[in-house]
Amino acid sequence: MRSIAILGAGDLAATLARRLAEQEQARRVVIVDSDESRARGKALDIVQSGPVEGFDVQVEAAVSLTAAGAFDTLVVADPPELADPALPPARAAALGESLAPVVAQRMLVVAAPSASAVIEAAVRKGLSRERVVGSAPVAYASALRRRLASEMQMEPSAVSALVLGLPPESIVVPRESACVGGVPVDRLSPVALRRAVAGLGGRAPGPVALAAAAARVLRALDRSRASVLSVVVQLQGEYGHRGVALAVPARLCGNRVDAVVEVPLDPVDRVAFDGAAQRRQREAYWA
Repeated sequence: MRSIAILGAGDLAATLARRLAEQEQARRVVIVDSDESRARGKALDIVQSGPVEGFDVQVEAAVSLTAAGAFDTLVVADPPELADPALPPARAAALGESLAPVVAQRMLVVAAPSASAVIEAAVRKGLSRERVVGSAPVAYASALRRRLASEMQMEPSAVSALVLGLPPESIVVPRESACVGGVPVDRLSPVALRRAVAGLGGRAPGPVALAAAAARVLRALDRSRASVLSVVVQLQGEYGHRGVALAVPARLCGNRVDAVVEVPLDPVDRVAFDGAAQRRQREAYWA
């Protein structure tokens, strides 16, 4: 990617900007926030660390997306509309509606945990569902893998799992997807998966994990060969639901959501996933 704009100048935005610069995932990163002095301070701090860390990326600040200039991808990190969970959900939806015409044919990645309202609003306003995705489920999947590894005394890198639903409140983990070295977790421990999922309930990842997840999704989008990751996508009939944005596995490549991957769900997981969809519909209705 040539240029990435990051909306917000909080801990998540700054951590993501630093990670993108260190890994040189873009030639230019712009931190966009209404508090321009704060954004400039974060950008300057990252730029000054470049010679020490060995990276050479242009990191800038802007007071608005208009002032940010040309960009290939917009990442929603922690703007005021999403910074405080106590704010009305309607503000997240209004943000999504305002971003749809700005993004147009480019890619919109929502790194904040509360991605569903932003994604649904952006799609309603005409943004293609292939052009907007939420990256937080990658962080939830990583946390789950860590907990599973701890439960089973295994290396976290040997554990794989998919996260579906509406995390952190409604987490659905298809049993066939939870494996250690390719072996289903249930064959090794009948209780490890249940304990790991229970340990994640209601806990949102921190800015470092969310930034790592967003960076991973951006890498997948930038490649020509597809990666399958758990991300928030607007459903269009997949899993029996339409018009709601939920965490599902999807193929990412070529700067777009190539396809939603439908994995088999046992009856218990199906009920839990349908419950997550209904919960999201209620949230959208009362917003």
